[in-house]
Amino acid sequence: MRTLPFAQFVIGTFALVIFITSIQLYGGVGSYGAGFMPTILSALLFFFTLLDGIVHCVQRPQKIPFSAAEWRAVAIVIVVVGLFCLFVSNVGFPICSFVLLLTLMSLRNPKKWLLNGVCSLVASGLIYYLFAKVLMVALPAGFFA
Repeated sequence: MRTLPFAQFVIGTFALVIFITSIQLYGGVGSYGAGFMPTILSALLFFFTLLDGIVHCVQRPQKIPFSAAEWRAVAIVIVVVGLFCLFVSNVGFPICSFVLLLTLMSLRNPKKWLLNGVCSLVASGLIYYLFAKVLMVALPAGFFA
């Protein structure tokens, strides 16, 4: 899939919202705490997105029309991420992350369902174990509570 021309705007806006939120709610980088890493990472993401946008404007690439399949893939990603955010509190992180990863992997390799399923299961399990058990981050457990 080709990158969308407005990708820099969307990612930059997301990074700026996270940056402002982490400064206002968590105190930013003034003290080591909940806002330390989100502030630093969102600032870096915003900086590199801005830099990418500048390079994109300088190079002035040709306008390439998007196919219907590419627009459908973008719509599926937006819907799946929205559903993840909507259901993660009730259903739980392990199940929602599995469905999210399976859907995103299946967009890229639609004929490899078994491989996509195994990779999604392993990745969501490792992420849950790492954050919930090792780093002690409270992730929504849903049915597993």
